[in-house]
Amino acid sequence: MTTVDQALARGEIGGRTVQIVDTGDVECRPYELAPLQAGQVRVRTVRSAISPGTEMTFYGQSASNVHLHKAWNEELRLFEGGKPSKDYPVLFGYRAAGEVVESRSSDVPVGLRVYGNWRHTEFTSMPAERALSQVLPEALSWDDGVDIGQMGPICVNAVAFGDDEFRGAPAVTFGAGPVGLLTAQIARAEGAERVYVVDRISSRLDIASSLGLEPVDANRDDIAALLKRRHGSDGIPVAFECSGSSAALHESIRAVKRRGLVVAVGFYQGDALGLRLGEEFHHNGIRIACGQIGNIHPSFDWPSLRARVVELAQSGRVMFGALPRTFVRVEDVAAGMEALTHRDKVLQVALTY
Repeated sequence: MTTVDQALARGEIGGRTVQIVDTGDVECRPYELAPLQAGQVRVRTVRSAISPGTEMTFYGQSASNVHLHKAWNEELRLFEGGKPSKDYPVLFGYRAAGEVVESRSSDVPVGLRVYGNWRHTEFTSMPAERALSQVLPEALSWDDGVDIGQMGPICVNAVAFGDDEFRGAPAVTFGAGPVGLLTAQIARAEGAERVYVVDRISSRLDIASSLGLEPVDANRDDIAALLKRRHGSDGIPVAFECSGSSAALHESIRAVKRRGLVVAVGFYQGDALGLRLGEEFHHNGIRIACGQIGNIHPSFDWPSLRARVVELAQSGRVMFGALPRTFVRVEDVAAGMEALTHRDKVLQVALTY
């Protein structure tokens, strides 16, 4: 895992930068800029957005991210006991867009708009070829750009793991956070006949409805029974679980047809409470595929994932930057992180610089 000193030396952070300290609190701290190397460009961040899922697992005194508690053995690809993989202060962030303000490449002009997956930092540097491969099209907003680098690819990748089995049929997405709302829209754009979005929060279900999706209140007694009575026991071939709740993963298993497919997209923390594998999983032979971004579908790579996101954004078939977000100054990041704990009021938080 990259330390602050390593990130500074490589020019990955500079100026006002967000970090989580050992108390679990988040702060904004200024860092000096490293000299810009030949063939590199410096980007001033215009906008970055906090992930309400993964990044929040590093936040607070009870932070649950496994890298804070166990050691990742890259050779064995196992988490083991011992010194945790990550130490404080924690740098984080993967959704950003900005403009080139300094260039040591004749190929990249100052003022070029780019997107990427750099940290919540005022300035970052990157190779010129990377900047040229991540140009933000003029027709797209800064907020669209924030989602092209990684959030959009996360959701395109998730839908790819549906392996076209949802085409021409109903699909269901559990979780109406940013990942769930984007995944549902992409599944519809890729051929689902209709897409149900399940959540407990009425404001999020209202957003789903405004996008032309089918909202389902998870406070009802039995979501899977509702959907199967509507479409038959074999009516729904694929469910996308995007909430990170193991109980929702169990309900996803219940909702799909016999030998149906559940794509696990959420970031599951701790023990799998509410997941009962001796029930429908066992009796209906359900398949569960990991559709998380660390597991890229064989039909894609990073450039093609991002290209598909740009295509979908420009077509207007998927709302990226137009999804509701609360804006706070980077200096006020602590207020932004606290706001994300109120899921009934805030969908996502974007930082301005």
